[in-house]
Amino acid sequence: MIHLKLKRKLPYRPTERMNVVSYPIRDIVMEAKREEAKGRKMIYLNIGDPPQYGFKPFPVIAERVKSVLDENFKGYAPSEGDEQLRKTVAKIEKCRPEDVFVVAGLTEGIDFFFHSFIGFGEKVLLPNPVYPLYLSKAKQFEGDSVFYRHDADGQIDVKNLSRKIEGAKAMVIINPNNPLGAVYSEQNLAEVVHLCSEYDVPIFYDGSYDQLTLQGKQVDFRKIAQKRVPFIYGSSLSKDFNYPGARIGWVAFHGDKWEEVKNAFFLLCNQRLSVNWEYQKAAAAAIADPSYPAYIADIKKKLMERREAFVKIAGKLPLSFPVPNGAFYAFIKIETRKWKKDLAFVQAALKEGVVFVPGSGFGRQEDGVYFRTTFLPEPHIIEEAFGNIKRIL
Repeated sequence: MIHLKLKRKLPYRPTERMNVVSYPIRDIVMEAKREEAKGRKMIYLNIGDPPQYGFKPFPVIAERVKSVLDENFKGYAPSEGDEQLRKTVAKIEKCRPEDVFVVAGLTEGIDFFFHSFIGFGEKVLLPNPVYPLYLSKAKQFEGDSVFYRHDADGQIDVKNLSRKIEGAKAMVIINPNNPLGAVYSEQNLAEVVHLCSEYDVPIFYDGSYDQLTLQGKQVDFRKIAQKRVPFIYGSSLSKDFNYPGARIGWVAFHGDKWEEVKNAFFLLCNQRLSVNWEYQKAAAAAIADPSYPAYIADIKKKLMERREAFVKIAGKLPLSFPVPNGAFYAFIKIETRKWKKDLAFVQAALKEGVVFVPGSGFGRQEDGVYFRTTFLPEPHIIEEAFGNIKRIL
């Protein structure tokens, strides 16, 4: 009889690339759930999820989804996106439908951009602070993240940018900014575009919140950048339409230097097969619906009321932050010496029943301890949350 010597089975281990995958906005939820399991009531201020806080999605979306379910859209959608949606986006973007790709939320568009464009050691300019996904993607695809600063008014510090732009493969702009809530002015963006054109640096423009300018002029970046610098404009149903669960986003390519990248996008779209057809049809209807301006005006009014309540409540504590003029976040600095590390503060806040995101999740903050919050909840919830953390400040 032959006896086989079996080797001891070792646990499967993820690849080293997984060591750089993180998403602090949701990663903190695991710890929050442990506190919740102990019976503690938790107030989740970590994530910008409007329906969770009572904001109703644009009703046209659900109405169209229901009707599409009765139509003959049961198979795969085209890989690059529904033709009607691409034409609708192209009309707004003033580009060709073939320059538009539909993605599973702008999250996938960001992933595809880094996958197809940023190579080993290539410099990508990111705002500081920055939405964490850009940090994670730059690390995954082994790019060199270089951070540009904001000035005291929350504008892009063009002088700082000018010292860092040489040799950059691309620049990322998020406007309104997540997590700062800053809204960049037309003059500020024009100066950035001029600098990028000088150094031949294309721009990935994240317009996820471009309809949520609460104060100041809403700027159309397309008009500023058109024919001056190649750029990609991305948006989605998530924030401007209050429907993050739909997972429908789009990117539009502007300029004449993107052919290889568009081919790469097409291949990446092919391998993921397609995006939900019903919500693509709904997105096409929603974007073009004449009732949208009234809807978004009402949303902005509610956000302004909640922002004012938040500023009043948080302003009584030893905290400092630029007043958010767009989106629905605040990036807050703790003005006491008690806390040396942001994660320790966030973990202490969990014990008080409040979920924040540590500021270091948005890039290294060298001048103090920061955390990010959303001001989406109703004022009494915000008051309860900041009343709870008052004890630990």
